[in-house]
Amino acid sequence: MAILWSQWVESNHYEVRQAGASLRLYRNGVNHSQWNPNRPLAGGIWDLIALPALFRPEKSLQDALILGFGAGSIAAQLKAFQAPKRIVGIDLDPIHLSIADGFFDCSAGCELVAGDAVEWVYDCPEEQQFDYILDDLYAEEAGLPVRCAPLDLDWCQALARLIRPEGILVFNLIEPAKVPHLPFLTDANLRKQFPEALQFSLEGYENRILAISRSRLDTATFEQRVCAICRAHPRCYGVSKRYQIHSLSKGIASLG
Repeated sequence: MAILWSQWVESNHYEVRQAGASLRLYRNGVNHSQWNPNRPLAGGIWDLIALPALFRPEKSLQDALILGFGAGSIAAQLKAFQAPKRIVGIDLDPIHLSIADGFFDCSAGCELVAGDAVEWVYDCPEEQQFDYILDDLYAEEAGLPVRCAPLDLDWCQALARLIRPEGILVFNLIEPAKVPHLPFLTDANLRKQFPEALQFSLEGYENRILAISRSRLDTATFEQRVCAICRAHPRCYGVSKRYQIHSLSKGIASLG
């Protein structure tokens, strides 16, 4: 794996690495973004964050909000899968946003904000709504990712007011034990508002990706969309066998 760029900025060490057509951003040894334009579904953990968008017809998600933009790998996948008209990306680290522009070519067409994503959400007017919202707010400590935003009821209610009726809220949780305690699964009012909940995982990874929605997450649409991507990008064939997708709406029921 080649190191394209390496730099210390204050107390943080950044590296952009390349393996074939795959680009990766590391900060203090933690992988914050990864993207291969020739293989938009690579069978890795990044896929799971973008997969919920495939439960909606193509080009039906027009506005996306990415909290924890990194170098923009999820934005690149959303562009490939949904071609949204608007992507707003928030990241506390301005270096990440510079790398997104300089190396990943992921900033084009995005409204990027260097700032506190939690403050941004609480200050965001309710009329500014989105079809896809990702909460991927992590820093790192001793080379390990650490959650840097609350997962309490107030936070979930703040996100809920910004999502459209057909929209999808996506959470990246690095600790499986936290999944049952997410307010969207425990609070009666939120559970009533958002009856659809799917969990995505990969063998060998602790991450659990949750997709929450007011409206049905259609499995047939998902399967059709994945097949279409594989036809357009033959190197993606077979990767979906790695995905573990379970419904949290009616207990734990495997989708395949």
